[in-house]
Amino acid sequence: MSAAPRAVPPVFSGRAFCLAALGVVGAPFAALVAQALLADRLGLPGGVAAALAALAGALVAGALGAAAAAAGRRLAFYEITAAALLLLALELGPVLGAGVGLRGGVLAAWEAQGKLVLVLGLLLAAAGSATATFVGATLAYLATGSGRFDPSLSYELFVAKSHLRLSTRTLLALFGMVVTGLVPGLLAFLGWSIWQDRRERAARRRGEEAWRRRMPATLLMTLISIGGVAIGVWALTVVLSVMSGFEADLKSKILGQNAHGMVMKYGGQNEFTGWREVRGTVLGVPGVAAATPFLYEEVMLSAGQNLTGAVLKGVDPATVGTVTDWPRKLEEGRLDWLAHPDRIPPPGKDRPFDELEQRAPERAAAGAPAPARPAGGARAEEPPLPRKPGTGEAPAAAPGGEPVPGIVIGRELARSLRVFVGDVVNVISPLGDLGPAGPQPKSRPFRVAGVFYSGMYEYDSKFAYLDLGAAQRFFGAGDAITGLELKVRNVDAARPVTRRVLAALEGYPYRVKDWGEMNRNLFSALMMEKVVMAVILGFIVLVASFIIVATLIMLVLEKTREIAVLKSMGAGLSSVMRIFVAEGLIIGAVGTAFGLLLGYGTCLLVEKVGIPLDPEVYYISNLPVLVDPAQFAFVALAAMGLSYLATIYPATKAARLQPVEGLRSE
Repeated sequence: MSAAPRAVPPVFSGRAFCLAALGVVGAPFAALVAQALLADRLGLPGGVAAALAALAGALVAGALGAAAAAAGRRLAFYEITAAALLLLALELGPVLGAGVGLRGGVLAAWEAQGKLVLVLGLLLAAAGSATATFVGATLAYLATGSGRFDPSLSYELFVAKSHLRLSTRTLLALFGMVVTGLVPGLLAFLGWSIWQDRRERAARRRGEEAWRRRMPATLLMTLISIGGVAIGVWALTVVLSVMSGFEADLKSKILGQNAHGMVMKYGGQNEFTGWREVRGTVLGVPGVAAATPFLYEEVMLSAGQNLTGAVLKGVDPATVGTVTDWPRKLEEGRLDWLAHPDRIPPPGKDRPFDELEQRAPERAAAGAPAPARPAGGARAEEPPLPRKPGTGEAPAAAPGGEPVPGIVIGRELARSLRVFVGDVVNVISPLGDLGPAGPQPKSRPFRVAGVFYSGMYEYDSKFAYLDLGAAQRFFGAGDAITGLELKVRNVDAARPVTRRVLAALEGYPYRVKDWGEMNRNLFSALMMEKVVMAVILGFIVLVASFIIVATLIMLVLEKTREIAVLKSMGAGLSSVMRIFVAEGLIIGAVGTAFGLLLGYGTCLLVEKVGIPLDPEVYYISNLPVLVDPAQFAFVALAAMGLSYLATIYPATKAARLQPVEGLRSE
């Protein structure tokens, strides 16, 4: 008796759709739950937690996709597509319909950037979830399509390498082009081609039948596909490294000027009393490295006819350097002059020579001689400039005999006020006393004790620092402060450390903030910009994957007879599919490897040579580059994933080829 024919799998399986829907819809929620557990409960850094959460979601989607493929006995493409559309309806329905975004974690950061960013983020999440589910389904079908579990690829790899005709000499030539540089390699290839053409023409003139061995069309298409993947990976790694360099530079400047966290009280701004005991408690929390008090107010600064707004912070000179880095960025003056204002030199005693030269026209108009440049030094002493009448210059001592308190300001603030170390500025606070005509602003002179340069225009043009005691007396705050600034041992773990601080202080009336919360909008915008740039440049790799599709389809058409012979000898659907999947993966792997080498070499070249930037405009002297192995690994994984997906359709077409059709033309 003949064996019963194997049942034809259904076009659309309800059971496979249910499993695919669980994978596609459940993967984003599994990633969100894992993100909350890893970041909030375990206190892992944000990047590590996000990567592990994405991996958890991908594993959930892949496992359920494999189950869907087993249930439907097919690749379950239609079921996964329907599940992806269902997820889009569930995600975008509340956002576009009721105008209410999802809350929590990454979704809150997307929603803070606007509805468009939220919609794009949800679209990417749905696409990633559906892709992970489809990858799981295809891997399961390739391994079990023959009716038994067969993950071996040795024979398929042997056939794939013979189809692609990628010899060791060809790979070494490509590697030499990458190592020596594309331009020298292309010039060498051009010279070799010209030499071959001359040999062929000479042989023709002699009547010899010596023809050059031409490059097969299959090998040419393979090399074009490898080049497309390599160029996409190259561009993506270089751009991401440059953007990461900008982000790291900005992060270092922000964290150098600001603390990693803050402890404040609910209520009024300057009503934090008993802060010394609180500081002792905070320093005892594991993970806290240092703490310093601060007083914060917005004021106006004036010098002569120049007036500008500023943010005034009262700091403790003895401890502020243990929390922030701005005291080490003083270009002029000294920090301890805040606590000892009597040591501040008179005007003109501590100025860079270049700034004195900039004031040469003013000195000439005043009748003062030009200063001589000191040998081997950058500073020169000069007599103070004659002051114009009515400039409001204050004496070096207050009416009570005490020295005028010192103030440290940023470089751009000093330029806008046209003051130097030793000059006097007036600090005007709107929170003044109540006079006969109503509230009156409070004003007091301060002498410039130092000028700092942070590298951030916003800080250099807005921030000014006083001694904490002088600030408390000026604002009438008594012994109260605004809060405590904290420095943690691991900056990426600032959020869990600040939460431990809040728990140690027993919550209300205290509240805490970490640097991520204080700069959420800025870093969220940078992250979204990096993601958008990665998506845009990822289209280069996507285009290269279409070239892989074209190459494999051409291989299927060229190897029709071989496919028919293999199937007539008993090769199953999954075995034929694995051959062409292996060919696409070889193309993707070689192109990705060359692209990573090119990207890493370009980053090293840019970092070593340096692309100069105008520091007056960008506040950066050279183009910053940060080589992040995690980003390189992500780019490689994305390129290999697209290369794998590009092989599915040609491999399916090859597997469905009937042996009779392949042998009909023979």
